[in-house]
Order: sequence, then C-alpha cells, then structure tokens
Amino acid sequence: MAEILTPDCPWCGQPPVMVMGGGTQAFCGTDTCPCLTWDPSKSGAENRRNVNVVSFTGDSEDSTDDPR
Repeated sequence: MAEILTPDCPWCGQPPVMVMGGGTQAFCGTDTCPCLTWDPSKSGAENRRNVNVVSFTGDSEDSTDDPR
C-alpha cells in the first residue's frame, strides 16, 4: 500500500467515502465539494496542482470553474 500523504479531501478536508487502488484513489462524498477523487499518496498541494475539472451538467462547453 502506498504511503498516505493526504488522507482527507484536499479541498473540503473531509475523509473519503471510499479508497481504492491500494490507497492511490480516494473519493470525496461531500456534495458541495468540487473534488470527486484524489490520490492520497500525493501531497495536498500536488493534488490541487494536477486538478482536472469535469462538468456533469451536460453542457457541451468546457467548464471554466476552477476549484482551486
């Protein structure tokens, strides 16, 4: 199992609802948090630096919302 550097969500600070991939994929369960998943084996800063924004609204245009 990978070393855990970011055990809680790097955006909202809540613990993950699920962790998979030997500790390399965590899922945030906070409905209002812009973070869906993060890699607990990376630092909080590294997770925020490598963010990808996905829109679930069905809009064809890319989202310009930046969760950082």
